[in-house]
Formats: sequence, C-alpha cells, structure tokens
Amino acid sequence: MMPFIKQITIILLILIPFLGSTQNRYAVKSHEIAIDGTSNVMSWSAEVEQVSGHFDIAIEDGKITSIENVRIRVDTRSIEGSEGRRMNDKIYESLETGDHPFINYELRDILSLYENPGTARITSRGVLTVAGVSRVIELEPVGRVLRNGDIEFTGTQTIDMTDYNIDPPTAMFGVLRTGKEVELSYRVVVSPE
Repeated sequence: MMPFIKQITIILLILIPFLGSTQNRYAVKSHEIAIDGTSNVMSWSAEVEQVSGHFDIAIEDGKITSIENVRIRVDTRSIEGSEGRRMNDKIYESLETGDHPFINYELRDILSLYENPGTARITSRGVLTVAGVSRVIELEPVGRVLRNGDIEFTGTQTIDMTDYNIDPPTAMFGVLRTGKEVELSYRVVVSPE
C-alpha cells in the first residue's frame, strides 16, 4: 500500500505545475490588417476585411504561457485596395482568387515566449499559404491580455510576393510597376469561444 501512495504523490508533484494553466480555445473577434506596398510611381495600400481563425491559449496569472493550434484564414476577395476597383482587380488577379480564395496561416511552433510586464514577446514559426504556394515563415507578434479577458496580437511582417510565385502587378501598359515586397501590419483580437 505504501508504494502506491508514493506513486500517487510523485504523479501529483509532477502535475502540479500544469494544473494552473489550462488552454482555452479563442476565436478571432476583430482585426485590423493593412498591406502596404510601393511602386515606381507611388505607394499603395490595401485593407483586409474578412478574417477568421482560432487559437488555443493558456493564461496563468494574467500572462500568456502557451499558444498552440493557431489557424488563420483570410478571404482574398475581401482585400480592398486604396485605389478602387481597378486596383482590386489587379490584386485578385495576382492572388488567383478564383483558384485560391483564401490565404491561410498555420502555426507550427513557438520558438520563444518572453513575458514583459503586460505584454508577451513571441517568436513563432508557421506555414503561410498564398495563391496555393506554402512557405515557412517566422512571425514576431506582441501579445497582450486585455482587461475583459480578450487577447490582442500586434505586429508587422515583410513578405516577398515572388516567394509565392506572384508577379508584382503592373498597370498602365507596364508604366506602373509595383515592388516585389509588401509590409503586412496586423492587430488581431481574439476572445474565448
């Protein structure tokens, strides 16, 4: 009988650190995602209107302790360019929205999660799929637990369109040529499901 009690005690001692930090499923509640690019004539921008996704996040003492199972989906037909319908048509053509209606991101692993007072500095690696081409990328968002229990993630990421076999769009019979890199700025708020 005594060895059994010892075994139970050892198991409990091993599990105690994990008992205070259970993961909960969070879903995208709101977002602000901007795409900024350049051309030989002017800078341009676009806004993403429709994003969905979920995250499994553990919070302990008001701090983010782990993040897993992140999947984010952007509706490519919801991207609205700053220059109106013609620009939108160029964006949709470049992203091949008829064949690839979504841009997807799936988290592979968290490389580091460093908690500052009030914020978590995160380095993560995941797979970004754009126009049917998947690439592993590193993201470095900042996470913050809000007073109402929601969690906010913010950050920026430079993306080379040619990495995804996207030819930078042109207009005016090739007179206007866009740069191959765009900068993605994001603020995503998730709330418990």
